[in-house]
Amino acid sequence: MVEQGRSGRATVTCANGHGNPDGQYFCGECGDRLETAAVICLAGHANPGTRRFCGDCGAPLVAPPGVEPATSTARWSVDPTGRHQCRYWDGVRWTRHVADGGTLGVDRGSRRTESWVALVAGLITVALLAGAGADIWVQLSRDATTPSTATTSSAATTSSVAPAPPAPGPAAVASPCRPDSGGGVAADGSPTYCERLAGTDTYLWSLSPGDIPMPDVGQGGDPAVGVCMAQTGRTEAGCVEYLQPAQ
Repeated sequence: MVEQGRSGRATVTCANGHGNPDGQYFCGECGDRLETAAVICLAGHANPGTRRFCGDCGAPLVAPPGVEPATSTARWSVDPTGRHQCRYWDGVRWTRHVADGGTLGVDRGSRRTESWVALVAGLITVALLAGAGADIWVQLSRDATTPSTATTSSAATTSSVAPAPPAPGPAAVASPCRPDSGGGVAADGSPTYCERLAGTDTYLWSLSPGDIPMPDVGQGGDPAVGVCMAQTGRTEAGCVEYLQPAQ
C-alpha cells in the first residue's frame, strides 16, 4: 500500500506494517517482497516484471521465444555444461536455449555432445560387463579345481568391497550446507549450489552460484528466511515453514 510520509515522499507499507521508500523491491525491516511483479535474475538482482533482461547484469528474465515453461520453477540459470553463460531450465529438463552477454541463441552442438557421451557410456558399460564375465569364468574355474582356495578368495573379495554411500536427499533452498558439499538438487529437480552468505562464514543452499547477497532482514531477523524469500518468492511465513524441516 502506497502512503504519503511526513516528509512528503511516498512510502510503501509491507504486509507486516513496515514503511519503506517508494521504489524498493523488498522491505528493509523484514525482507517481505513489496512489488509482487518483480523478477529476480540468476545473479539475484530485482527487476520490474516488464523487463526482458536484467538492468544490472544483462541476464535474460523471460522464457525464450516459443518455449512454454513446464512448471513454475522454469528459469534461466548458469549453463551446467560451461559452453555458454546461461541455459534455460523449463522446469523439467535443460533446453538447448542459451544466452551470452544478453544475446539469445540455440546450442547447436549439444545434441552431438550428448550422442558422444551416450556412446562413450555404452562402451564403458560393455567393457565392465566383459570384465565381470571374465571374473566369473575365472572364479568358476577356481571353484572346480581348488574349493578351499576359492572360498578364501571369495570371502576376501567380499570384505574388500565397501558399501555404496546413501544417495543425498533434496537440498532445501536457503538451508545450511557444508562448504565441501558441491552441487545439489532441490525437491523440484532444480540445481542448487552450496554458497557462502556474503560477509559471514555461513554456507546455504542457493539457486545461483557465487556468494549469496545478504538480505536486509532487520535486527534479529533470520538471513536464511530472507534468502528463501528472495530466491523462491515465498512469503516470510511460508519460508519459515519451508525451512523448518531442514533446521
